Amino acid sequence: MIIFVAASIYLPRFFIHPQYNFLYVTGDYSEAQRYAVDDTQLVKNDLKQPDNYNYRGEAKLYIYDVGSDQSTEVAFIDTRELNLNSNRESVDGFEIVSGDQSHGLFPFSFSSDHDYCSRYISGHNLSRKLVLKQTSSSNGCGNFRFLAWVQ
Repeated sequence: MIIFVAASIYLPRFFIHPQYNFLYVTGDYSEAQRYAVDDTQLVKNDLKQPDNYNYRGEAKLYIYDVGSDQSTEVAFIDTRELNLNSNRESVDGFEIVSGDQSHGLFPFSFSSDHDYCSRYISGHNLSRKLVLKQTSSSNGCGNFRFLAWVQ
């Protein structure tokens, strides 16, 4: 029974892999909100900022290659060639999720190493931590925002 349980947990990792790369944006929260997916294309909306807005830099676009676990910065104009799917879940059943936000059993916290800033690709009872390029932010999490799956 133990072998069966262990096999059912670890064997899928050798045979099931995500197939679709994804597009994400990091950077200043307001700047990142400019980007949206309309139908299958990325669009950049014009947002008016207040005169006293504390600008923290331009948002950056990245394509994450799930095969090599690497992010590559991409220019907005280069995304025109991509066919995007903005569904939360990819066609092959994976999604991007945040790390653990729990703090143990109240009032006890068994660990100070909370993982809420990390992102994972998860699906089919598998989960793998992503190595993302993120900019610094006031909350320390880099203002990651998933945009779409690249098909």
